[in-house]
Amino acid sequence: MNATTAVLGIKKIQAALKILAALQLTAYLWPQQAQVQDGACFDYIIVGAGSAGSVIANRLTEIDNAKVLLIEAGGDPPVESVIPGLLPFMKNTEVDWNYETENDGYSQQYHKNYGVELTRGKMLGGSSSINFLAYTRGNFHDFNNWAEITGDESWSWANVLPYFKKSERLVDSVMLHSSASSFHGTEGYLGTTRKYNEEVLRYFEAFEEVGNRIVLDTNGNTPLGITECMFNVANGVRQSTAQSFLHPIKDRPNLFVLKNTLVSKILFDENKNAIGVEAILENNEVVQFKANKEVIISGGAINTPQLLMLSGIGPREHLESHDIPVISDLPVGQSLQDHVMVMMAHKMGNSPPPKPVDPLYIQSPLMMGYTSLNRSKNYPDYQSINFIMNEPTPMLQFCSFYYSYIDEICQALYDGSIGKEVLFSLVILLYPESRGKILLRSADPKEKPIIYTGYYSDPVDLKRHASYVEDFAKIQHTEFFESVNAERVVPEVCGCENKYSTEEYWQCYALCMMVSGYHYSGSAAMGVVVDSRLNVFGVQKLRVADASVMPKITGANTNAATIMIGERAADIIKEDHFLRSRC
Repeated sequence: MNATTAVLGIKKIQAALKILAALQLTAYLWPQQAQVQDGACFDYIIVGAGSAGSVIANRLTEIDNAKVLLIEAGGDPPVESVIPGLLPFMKNTEVDWNYETENDGYSQQYHKNYGVELTRGKMLGGSSSINFLAYTRGNFHDFNNWAEITGDESWSWANVLPYFKKSERLVDSVMLHSSASSFHGTEGYLGTTRKYNEEVLRYFEAFEEVGNRIVLDTNGNTPLGITECMFNVANGVRQSTAQSFLHPIKDRPNLFVLKNTLVSKILFDENKNAIGVEAILENNEVVQFKANKEVIISGGAINTPQLLMLSGIGPREHLESHDIPVISDLPVGQSLQDHVMVMMAHKMGNSPPPKPVDPLYIQSPLMMGYTSLNRSKNYPDYQSINFIMNEPTPMLQFCSFYYSYIDEICQALYDGSIGKEVLFSLVILLYPESRGKILLRSADPKEKPIIYTGYYSDPVDLKRHASYVEDFAKIQHTEFFESVNAERVVPEVCGCENKYSTEEYWQCYALCMMVSGYHYSGSAAMGVVVDSRLNVFGVQKLRVADASVMPKITGANTNAATIMIGERAADIIKEDHFLRSRC
């Protein structure tokens, strides 16, 4: 098989799924399209039915007399979003925003078109409906740092943990009967579990040999160690925020959900109060909706800054260059953060017989690791995500289609691993110093924004990341790896061979094999764009609640923390409007 064939195979499956989508087999799961008139008035308008927006809509409509409009640019999640094993087939479809980064001439040079395709969910549930399902919260250091940056202890680990627990419904019996259970919730909407696999035990021994602890759970008081991953899955169904927070309340009479509707502008009165939004319906009709109390923007770290800037909230010079009147001069879009991952593959022993395919789970056993180079430190420097693949075909598909590396890299990984079990790993820089930015391409809300990721723009990031990749690679010299003559598969196209095992080599390798972690955040951060109660500076009755408000990216996949932000935002709104808090 070659890279082109692998991509064509995925596209054929996507075409079949598109035909299936026309049957609307999952439509009964979701709120029906609201019938609302131009000029209709609501108490709260929420823009974006994603990881945070769906949560806020659920919690605000707990108040019987609160009339809530939830506006989503996409439509219903398709069947491939509901069934966990079909997750790779949503990329580059109508449920993906299909964003691409700009070529910076430095990073991303071994990707097609010299840029990274930034997959984002364009449907109910947002990116929680399209992501890799991992439930990882971050650690105490992350949230205590937020509290210090904002000067608000309500964002500390001790104070956000109840919100993580509030949303969660842990269904894993092993964890429920362990000491880790005190850090998890059992009565929330968001189902979480894990799948246990015997295949991981040999790898656990190898990870332990190089100094890692084997732990049951990294979401509580043990943020370091290797574990089997927790997933947003329950009863074989993806627990997106659409499934977990909207599906159970789809018939609430005070919830109005408007799908396939793009919000183009936030409306303000002469006193800079947000009074509503302008939106473009599916038929291109432009309408307005009014908000009595607040407008809440939950569009995500790319769409939120774009909408704020289109509405006159952003860097003055940039807005004026697009003839947009400035309402509040703020550094919107100027502190974009993301996790950079470096891909690594080890070919192991001969491939075992393939297991039956179970579409209700991710097909490859998955181990999640958090490691600190300084063994006395109690929070991680880097994260590793490790898939055990029975043979290299899935790796080829991920490499070429999902991560969009050039064919020379993907083909080399595949050809070097034929007939072998593969440990496919992603080594992640958790705390980058580099920052990217989001800019308007034009004042047209339908035009995609300009995205500069800023990967490795601070040289310390590449140096650190290279050292983490080097540290991870020590696993090759463990007893288990040597017993099966394991080898790391290195594409020659990277051109790093003559520098082998030097600091320069690992930096060369990292720069060649880097890719986005799809964890965009910080583009409307607390402290510079919003205050610690998520109010946008310089205006009234406007909040932001999504990953864009993170002052620093968490040391983990960001979805769970974004759901927590949604829970926290809902309670903040209730408190500020003298309504009863539910936490």
